[in-house]
Amino acid sequence: MIDAFPKRPLLVLVMATIVWGSLTLFQKFRASLPTPKAVENVRADAQSEYAIAITLTFDAQGDAFNPLALRVSLDGVAEPLFESKTTVRAGVAVLISPVAGIKVGVNELLIEVGSGTDSSVDSTNAFGSGSADREITEAAVQQVAHAIRVQVLANEEVIVDQTLWSEPDDAVSGLILIDVPENSDARSTPVEHAGPQH
Repeated sequence: MIDAFPKRPLLVLVMATIVWGSLTLFQKFRASLPTPKAVENVRADAQSEYAIAITLTFDAQGDAFNPLALRVSLDGVAEPLFESKTTVRAGVAVLISPVAGIKVGVNELLIEVGSGTDSSVDSTNAFGSGSADREITEAAVQQVAHAIRVQVLANEEVIVDQTLWSEPDDAVSGLILIDVPENSDARSTPVEHAGPQH
């Protein structure tokens, strides 16, 4: 009679009991472990007084889809530091001072510039000449690479001096990193300028 009893269903029942028991023990073990505490990355505010100077090599303005001419944002800050929907003229520095929200450590500064064109503007005005031999069409102006010079100042001392470039017909935007050392009044390593060395 023992031989007539089916062995497979009994084996399946024993294996299911072992799996269920193992899972139950594992869950009890996990529940007994201490709960890890969330570590929040809190950075101290930088102590220096910061300012940002931005100079463009072109007139920045919005277009039909996006009226934004210039926006400067800092990571961790909800509102932009600066935003303009009116034309920002080439060669005229935009000064943002004071800049709040800079923390000890690495800060990211996002620069976004509109690349719209205004067909009512005489393109020769950008080059300071109205003579016929130096007449430049708007199409030729659009084929020039654009640049943005960004200077970050701490206590009126330049700590970052960087230029962002774009290819012709591309919008200029980019990230500028500001490294604020701990226990310092933003004394950073001197900015190295690219160029020939004498």
